[in-house]
Amino acid sequence: MPLLLGLRLAARRPRRVALGAASAAITVSGIVAVLNAHQRINSQPFAGPDALSNPVADRLDQTMLVITVMIGTLASINAIFIVWATMLDARRSSAVVRALGASPRQLTSALVAAQAISVLLGTLLGLPGGMLLFTAVRHGGSVTLPNPLWLAAVLLGTVVLIPALTIFPARVGARRSLAEILQAEAA
Repeated sequence: MPLLLGLRLAARRPRRVALGAASAAITVSGIVAVLNAHQRINSQPFAGPDALSNPVADRLDQTMLVITVMIGTLASINAIFIVWATMLDARRSSAVVRALGASPRQLTSALVAAQAISVLLGTLLGLPGGMLLFTAVRHGGSVTLPNPLWLAAVLLGTVVLIPALTIFPARVGARRSLAEILQAEAA
């Protein structure tokens, strides 16, 4: 039932789904581009068992780590606000669903499922987007693919972490009193 409610929420708010997908796509694109740059920098001639450490590569790695953390933080905050706005928009229909027998837990799961749908879509768009972003910044040329395990970690991490961050705001919204919600909507 929560998945069906989540699909219903997503279908009734396609622009909100597009916003969540765009947020996830931008995040994944940025992280994939950073992984591409990291792979390219570390494949330079300074690498090797007897080579000295490249101070420029070390500084670029640190800078890219800061950028990656900032992108992830922004995406997390964005996901929380998108779920909060979805929850506020769906107050009345959620109250009706709860009045018909859905538990707050099922409603929370539905809101998280609605977010997971958009995140999955955005994540799938973000992988080629990151490759295109890196290629555009390099003005063409060869693209060194990052380690497939890192790409899998980014994709899986995005699909798991962003919906997990939405549990708290969804739970807060699902626990509101039915009478309070329906009375506020009637006035």
